[in-house]
Amino acid sequence: MWVLKFILKGEDIFFGSLAKRFNLTITGYPVSRHEKAKGLFINLVGNVTGYEKDEESIIRFLKRSKYFLKMESNGNFFNLLIKEDKKFAPFYSPSFIYLSPVKIDHSGIYTYHLGSWGKEDLSDLLKFIGKNYSYKILHFRQESIKSVSILGVQPNLTEKQRSAYELAVKKGYYEYPKRIDIKQLAKLSGISYSTFQQHLKYAEKKISEFFTGRY
Repeated sequence: MWVLKFILKGEDIFFGSLAKRFNLTITGYPVSRHEKAKGLFINLVGNVTGYEKDEESIIRFLKRSKYFLKMESNGNFFNLLIKEDKKFAPFYSPSFIYLSPVKIDHSGIYTYHLGSWGKEDLSDLLKFIGKNYSYKILHFRQESIKSVSILGVQPNLTEKQRSAYELAVKKGYYEYPKRIDIKQLAKLSGISYSTFQQHLKYAEKKISEFFTGRY
């Protein structure tokens, strides 16, 4: 299988601008697509980290957009139906396998990790992107895939637990030797040591139980 991983500077794209404006991290992927005369219709699912910080403002922002046709949310999980211009069809080729969800960080940078049996569709996507956006290929090669990461197949962390765990990973808490301790992480997160420790320990417990099959 051909595997392509790249990053895309997308603060001017809708979801990228949303992530940057509200300091969010968004992960998700399309689960279905269909075309009609009036456009390309995409069903998306995903998660939003940081959603609780300014939830009402985000909802108002989304409701003003004609980009969204349908929207459901449950905690930080969302299910969307959007209408795209047909020119964006290269992003939604039926031949793509999402080896991991698309990630959009708080600066609007997208990370894609795609697989396809044919090289052509992935190459067509890169050609389209090259004409419209700034991007960087991390790798593009033939390889046997070892796993696929899907949003539903993951530990069920709360927003606060996920935030604590992601901060710990990002700042090197799990490296050897540790680059930071829990007290420093709590200070960075702006909450008390005991509260942060509780969020992190519950996250670690859920992750451990998930991967050992004890959940």
